[in-house]
Amino acid sequence: MTEVISKTTDGPEKSIRRYTLLAVFLTIFLDLVGFGMFIPIMPSIARELNASNSQAAYLSALFSLGTLLAVMVLGRISDSVGRRKILIFTITLSIAAQAATGFATQIGSYAVLAFIRFIAGVAAGNISVAQAAIADITPIHERSRSMVVIGLAFGAGFAFGPALGAAITLFFPENPLFPIAMAAVIINAVNLLLVIFKFRETHHRFAPQELASVVAAARVGSEEAGAQLSTKAETLKLLKRPYFKTILLMQFIQVFGFVGVETILPLALADAFTMNQSSIYKAFLFLGCAVLILNGGLSRPLLKKLGETKTLNIGQLFLTLGVFLIPWVAPDRSSLYAALACLSLGSALSNPALSGLVSRLSPNDRQGMALGMAQSLSAGARILGPAFMGLLYEFLNGAASLYISSALLLIVTVIGMAGLRGLPRMNTRLQSQATGESP
Repeated sequence: MTEVISKTTDGPEKSIRRYTLLAVFLTIFLDLVGFGMFIPIMPSIARELNASNSQAAYLSALFSLGTLLAVMVLGRISDSVGRRKILIFTITLSIAAQAATGFATQIGSYAVLAFIRFIAGVAAGNISVAQAAIADITPIHERSRSMVVIGLAFGAGFAFGPALGAAITLFFPENPLFPIAMAAVIINAVNLLLVIFKFRETHHRFAPQELASVVAAARVGSEEAGAQLSTKAETLKLLKRPYFKTILLMQFIQVFGFVGVETILPLALADAFTMNQSSIYKAFLFLGCAVLILNGGLSRPLLKKLGETKTLNIGQLFLTLGVFLIPWVAPDRSSLYAALACLSLGSALSNPALSGLVSRLSPNDRQGMALGMAQSLSAGARILGPAFMGLLYEFLNGAASLYISSALLLIVTVIGMAGLRGLPRMNTRLQSQATGESP
């Protein structure tokens, strides 16, 4: 087994794997750039359609519901028909949904817009297919590092999406929705062409000859590792591992609380800071770019120096502070950017630390299941969070609802500081298990 794995890390197989990972990165990145352009503008469009603040927030919940339902089935379907066909179908579906979104104000129906955003969420469920494609070509011991590609694509997509939307808004300040939708369509059309002409099927039943050796090497040990226990038994086994339930609980509460910022921030900037759509886009541009810069320049060295637990706690504190300051400093726009800087720093530190802990606390041969459980919890939080925060925004009549979000994030901080206190003493043993040196 060692000989087979070592062969896959050198020569043409390594180049093929890198090229496929790049194709997966571009697929997710371009898909999310197209989606990200709509994030700051959706609440104002919902208001134009006479929707309430809670209904404006429901658009995000419906998108996440569509994504969750699709994630649960698309990966399994791709096992039967191949990854490439599902990616082509979902990107095509995304193009249709984004084009339809551009006509939302002309259609004049909130219900139709809600349905369109649900379909767009279904299209975004191809994340499970992308994960499967990475697993198809990556040996077990390298999968965690390869899955980072998806996280990078998400971060970059969410940063560049609002940035591109902001640039379009400068040219079309009166009615930016249709130009943004058409730009999203063009971006996803490019994405579709890349998949059609550049992405090679990775599933072992349909893979072309040039990928055969890479796929075969990646399957060494995978089937044996995955066929030992039922899904229910494997889930229970994972939940019994030390600290694993704590990490999952933290992830759920953090996403549930932080999604309030994603959903409510455009409304809060318009109401509490009297910002127009162009200024709202610029605020999202600052937030996304700051997260990217801090992620690349600070989070990795800090994780290496302090470890996941301390980095996570620091990140949670900055997240809590940033969310709390947004309503606190209103309507001072200069202070707002200080709050957004805290938010960016907190996100850049806490998200990689949480993902790293989920991976590190899971056995090496169950990485996919563990990450899938975490993703499912996050998707559930993204459904419940916007609905809850939308109701709070309406009930509390504005940005003060973000105090509730900051309180939830503070709970995560306390759970992390108390519940993970003994984790550093287990590093050596857990790392040995991850490399397969002990049972």
